[in-house]
Amino acid sequence: MASNRGKTESGMGDYEWFVREGPRKRFIEPRVLYLLTLGPAHGYRIIDAIGNLPFPGPKPDSAAVYRALRELEQSGFIRSRWEGGEKGPAKRVYTITPAGRKRLSLWVDSFKERVKLLEAFIRLCEKRKT
Repeated sequence: MASNRGKTESGMGDYEWFVREGPRKRFIEPRVLYLLTLGPAHGYRIIDAIGNLPFPGPKPDSAAVYRALRELEQSGFIRSRWEGGEKGPAKRVYTITPAGRKRLSLWVDSFKERVKLLEAFIRLCEKRKT
């Protein structure tokens, strides 16, 4: 694990701050899209599963996930329908659309590019022994 040089205003080490606060907000969308490639799911199931995916930072809060679901549906990347249950109230069930699958593919391509850039930066730093 990296050393904790420097502290943020919260008193957290720089490394912990990046892992916790850095990219997490931008990565709800690809996580939701991926989970829906596994099959239709209601919001609670998505929220429950999203924290098990290998991304930095804490599990996104439920409000952020529901906002992302609304935005993804408005953009045509997912669809929803109400499904009545034998027990309890009806639930909104989400499915991924072909446009959503294409969007996830674009996310994966961008991640691959980011990995290449990050690996190149790491190599530069290691040559300097920073």
